[in-house]
Amino acid sequence: VLTDDGWFRTGDLGYLDESGYLYVTGRASTLIVTEGGKNVQPEDVEEVYNSHPAIQEIGVLQKDGRLVAAIVPDPGEIRKQENGDVERAIREAVEERSKRLPSYQRLSDYAITREPLEYTQLGKLRRHLLEDRYDRAKEGEEGAGEAEAGPMAPEEMSDEDRELLEDQAAEQVWSLLARRYPDVRLTPDTSPQLDLGVDSMEWVNLTMEIGESAGVELDEEAVNSIDTVRDLLREVAEASESGEVPSGASPLDQPEDVLDQDQKRWLEPLGPGRSMVARALFSLNRALMRGLFRLRVEGLENLPERGSFVVAPNHVSYLDSFVVAAALDYRLLRRTYWAGWTGAAFGNPLTRLVSRLAQVVPIDPERAGVSSLAFAAAVLARGKNLVWFPEGQRSPSGQLQPFKPGLGMLLNHFQAPVVPVSIHGTYEAMPRGKALVRPAKVTLVFGEPLDVHALVEQQGEDGHGDPILQTLRDRVAKLGDHS
Repeated sequence: VLTDDGWFRTGDLGYLDESGYLYVTGRASTLIVTEGGKNVQPEDVEEVYNSHPAIQEIGVLQKDGRLVAAIVPDPGEIRKQENGDVERAIREAVEERSKRLPSYQRLSDYAITREPLEYTQLGKLRRHLLEDRYDRAKEGEEGAGEAEAGPMAPEEMSDEDRELLEDQAAEQVWSLLARRYPDVRLTPDTSPQLDLGVDSMEWVNLTMEIGESAGVELDEEAVNSIDTVRDLLREVAEASESGEVPSGASPLDQPEDVLDQDQKRWLEPLGPGRSMVARALFSLNRALMRGLFRLRVEGLENLPERGSFVVAPNHVSYLDSFVVAAALDYRLLRRTYWAGWTGAAFGNPLTRLVSRLAQVVPIDPERAGVSSLAFAAAVLARGKNLVWFPEGQRSPSGQLQPFKPGLGMLLNHFQAPVVPVSIHGTYEAMPRGKALVRPAKVTLVFGEPLDVHALVEQQGEDGHGDPILQTLRDRVAKLGDHS
């Protein structure tokens, strides 16, 4: 128990300073020795990575001589980000926190795991279980095996969860989820976002289906509080008990019935005074964009002269909206609204003022998607034009990303002409993650508008996919190849 010089053996590592004070640096049992001979205490590494808001839990281990980790994301925090992409959010979190560590303490790889990590009663991580958790998550087997797919049987649930399913509306929603996601292991702890892939726009479809099957309505406030299927069932049960029934207001059919009075003010036309200020700002923006980036614009003749239409550019930089605005004349700008991420365009009083003058409507990825879709639908319903970035966020690499379904839902409903746009050069001028603008030559190319009506008919014949979004993405990519 005691060393030869009288110290008690605790299994801790430490050192004595010149004054005789003992400093504990970690446990001998958890110490990782790298292939380069460096000593790494996993708790120190975990503390740095775990300080990022997107990472809820992390367990660091050594695998095949490399430093790796099992990471549990924080779904609530990730919902607040630009488009709620879990894998991208964790990748960026790891990259950002890695810069704070010496190279030998940085992760070589990681696996995203959905279930909480295991701890002892004293709150210590059960490190001997980490390797199995990491391996299963890395192989995609965690909760996704063929034998485990499907809903959990009621007899396997806790008494509280079985009691929750006794509510008729909650049971109907549980059955709906089981039919909707047959290849997923469905439990009360399943995360709609992390496990089922329900993003803000998918919530729109899901809440509509819940209204039809269970006869209850979930508002955005309720949806925003949901982290697990259990949370969803509780919200449904409470709405059923309170007698709330679907209002019938659709974000596409009755968009302004979905929005409250405070939200509707973003749609109102500018008064004479604000219009003068807006015109001055647009003129200043045009001078800056053309002066700083030698802006070259092609294809303006492809913009429809009558009726409302949608402009759909690729998105690689915060500068994209400014260069598109610089290409349009003021007459067209006054009839054009912009879909703007709340985190950038509405973050403080100044940006909110500029957004109001520029006729930007708020698109909030943290909310359920209903109001975002309603804003866009209201713009088109009023006969105005809309600029919408279909990738949903700035590309981290400059390459064209998959298009999100929100624009497809809009175009399927309104069948307004959509103009593909390619922006080239703004990524070099101000890529994602950079705050300083660098000199670059920027080219903006407007393509020919798509015949949305024909594509909707094609969708009905094919019965799969979304030919509108696929064709639009192909056109944007082709314009980029020739810009």
